Amino acid sequence: MNRGTIKLNNPERFPKGYEIPREKVQKAIDLALDKLSSKIDIYMDKFPGECSDDCKFDLVENINWTHGLHTGTYFLAYELSGDKRFLEVGKNHIPSYKKRLDEKINLNDHDVGFVYSPSVIAYHKLTGDEAAKQMAILAAEHLYVDGYSEKGGFILRVGEMQHVSGFCRTMMDTLMNIPLFYWAGEQTGNYKFADAANSQVDITNRCLIREDGSSYHHYQFEVGTHKPLHGVTFQGNRDESTWSRGHSWGVLGLPIAYTYSKDESILPLHRDVTYYMLNHLPEDYIPYWDYDYTDGDEPRDSSAAVIAVCGMLEAIRYLPDSAPEKEIYKSAAAKILESVIDTCATGCGKDFDGLIYKVTPARKMPSYGVEVCASYGDYFYLEALMRYVNPDWKRYW
Repeated sequence: MNRGTIKLNNPERFPKGYEIPREKVQKAIDLALDKLSSKIDIYMDKFPGECSDDCKFDLVENINWTHGLHTGTYFLAYELSGDKRFLEVGKNHIPSYKKRLDEKINLNDHDVGFVYSPSVIAYHKLTGDEAAKQMAILAAEHLYVDGYSEKGGFILRVGEMQHVSGFCRTMMDTLMNIPLFYWAGEQTGNYKFADAANSQVDITNRCLIREDGSSYHHYQFEVGTHKPLHGVTFQGNRDESTWSRGHSWGVLGLPIAYTYSKDESILPLHRDVTYYMLNHLPEDYIPYWDYDYTDGDEPRDSSAAVIAVCGMLEAIRYLPDSAPEKEIYKSAAAKILESVIDTCATGCGKDFDGLIYKVTPARKMPSYGVEVCASYGDYFYLEALMRYVNPDWKRYW
């Protein structure tokens, strides 16, 4: 399959040199930090539910894939502000990640990286804490043993023994879980982790990303043989459509994988995925929940927007100045992030708990909510702001 062939249909929407006014970015950071500061006592030992209900979060224990991102939000706040109260919140969360690992609490799927990279690894990187480092290595080992198929060369959505339907599957989201493998490989010198991560990228290229740069959400394989079957898009509009948040995991996950593997074939693949996204943005730059839609009244997904911003800002770190996509990515990241600041960080008419709203996890699964707040939206919004003001930020992934 040829990669690097997708053209940008609308380059005029992303003018060279476009930047968000510095005062607007700082005001957005200050607003986010003020909101997080107001919640410090609440979240010292509790976590928000996966999605808000009427703009408010329930308080729960550390049990969800999103909770690593919630902890990471406070670490980002600490780095942006220097306020050690934010660091203290994250530090206070760390024992709950050990409990999850010791008791295997909701760690039987591919999302172990989401749980441990922005929380425990971040804490180790910020403080040098050795116990956190060892915990994260054990988390990577758990994911490898419990979730990685050496035969198939991919991370399973959940352990294969749980499937009774004749198929197992992997998915786009997994690109954001393999940084845990890459990091563990660097720390231990064990090549199995990097080999597994690289194989996941290869499966993503061959099975999950279509020739036109669009993506399936999941790809299914025959249990036992791991023979490829077909793609599906569970949280999107239809199997052959492109779920916007799932696609954004590729916009961010691929350049992160490149920084570890230095596999040059990732760059044209990433460009195709990113240009597909840019070609399907609506007038105000905030993606709909599925790229079947580019106008109309369907719900938006601001989390897909800020994840993609992070991905483009990651890619420009190492793209040569001669690469035409570099200036496109800079401008597109600014346009999208500014629109999120203007339309999703304020103005819904309610006192909402999150840093941004208009997150739509799955339009056709109403139990998730539509245009709500979610921890992953908050985390990647703050990471996008961090990357925008500090291009040399040392990421947690």
